[in-house]
Amino acid sequence: MTDIYIISGFLGAGKTTLIKTMVRSVFWDKKIVVIENDFGEAGIDAGLLRECSLTVTSLNAGCICCSLTGDFEKALERIQKDYAPDAIVVEPSGVGKLSDIARLCLKQEDKGNLHLQRTITVVDIRFFDKYLKNYGEFFKDQISYADLILLSHQEECQKEIGRVKKSILDINPQARIEADFWDSIPRPVFQYGPRNIALFKLGMEQTVSMKPVRIRTGYRKDSIKKKGILYRHFAREVFSAVTLECAEPLSEEQLRKKVLHVVKQADGEILRGKGIVKSYPHSLIFHFMPGSLEIVPANIEGNQLCFIGTGLDEQQIRTLFSEEL
Repeated sequence: MTDIYIISGFLGAGKTTLIKTMVRSVFWDKKIVVIENDFGEAGIDAGLLRECSLTVTSLNAGCICCSLTGDFEKALERIQKDYAPDAIVVEPSGVGKLSDIARLCLKQEDKGNLHLQRTITVVDIRFFDKYLKNYGEFFKDQISYADLILLSHQEECQKEIGRVKKSILDINPQARIEADFWDSIPRPVFQYGPRNIALFKLGMEQTVSMKPVRIRTGYRKDSIKKKGILYRHFAREVFSAVTLECAEPLSEEQLRKKVLHVVKQADGEILRGKGIVKSYPHSLIFHFMPGSLEIVPANIEGNQLCFIGTGLDEQQIRTLFSEEL
């Protein structure tokens, strides 16, 4: 039976980096396939993973838990038939709910097709408080259903580690939390451990309504507040993604100016930016998080960028990026 691992985490937490680390330290003797789900139309993370000579299946233009459920199930069936891997690693969108992805995997487990081995969530210490306060429905879900939680950017926030670990345990008392550098964590920690009781309960739940509603202050005039009813939100109802193509080569300085121009001038809030653009002599990869922009050379081709956030105006962002600076 094929093992399946879910690598969850909010926008920019470090999921793709973790998978690369696990390929070297955990799966070095295994045949694995990665299912990568970018929010938006750009398969940027898939391109980065293929650098490691991994077999990657991309599911774009939405979240597995929102609009790609059928695609995800078909991808699982196709992968098992065509590749017969030892393990499948699923990297959901950063704004996806871990519970929804786990529910689909448990459904396949009940059919005897695979075994959900581990649910792992990466938590970025730098933005823990912000994401918990502003996007708690998604952020808490990713923590609540994780067997193993890994902290990222801990070297920058040493003094915050203890407090963040305590807050995580308040949300998920059963979670194993690792604050060490990932490549120093023993292999068995990634592979084995007790299953989160929340996952057991999830597997026994009957199908619930998945009707999305928009987040608003108060209640809509046409809605009725009913005691005991839980209103759930889909990522696409809260977050938006703008994907751009950049055909012209850019220098590192040009790319930096354009990205920062978009971030500073765009309406709404940009929570994540990433992309691969042409340059000389190598392509350039950029990663934006609030307060941080990293640009590095890469030996892979690409011409797409993606900005993810709330309240974004697609045409405005396209215009801002195309402006001469």
